[in-house]
Amino acid sequence: MATDRKSIPILREPLDTLRTKKTSVDNSASHPVQLIQEEHNVNIAEGKMRMLAKIHGVHVPMRMKMDQTILSQHKRLHVPGMKPSFVGLETMLGMDETIEFEDYLNDPEFSEKQVDIHTEMEKSMFPKLRK
Repeated sequence: MATDRKSIPILREPLDTLRTKKTSVDNSASHPVQLIQEEHNVNIAEGKMRMLAKIHGVHVPMRMKMDQTILSQHKRLHVPGMKPSFVGLETMLGMDETIEFEDYLNDPEFSEKQVDIHTEMEKSMFPKLRK
């Protein structure tokens, strides 16, 4: 297989999936479009920060970065039956304004199952007392 980053991986010999547990060609080399797609959100965010710095001054992107750092560390208190989330960070980044795949196609995180709160609190507070 070619190891050059810009070349397409070529299969030189048949894959023996039973012995090597390898099911496909080496995936380390990715397509240039895939790299662009992965870096798209980062590039957009950096562009917005540069624009804000030019329009309002350097202190605005610095403060926004500081707020993002603080909100990325703060989670909702652990409540039995609910997973912790970054509601403040999602609101600041505008991620709460769009409907994503997980919002309507039955994400297990949002399933409505009945949970005994007392049992869940005992499990989280006293892990050694589990039966």
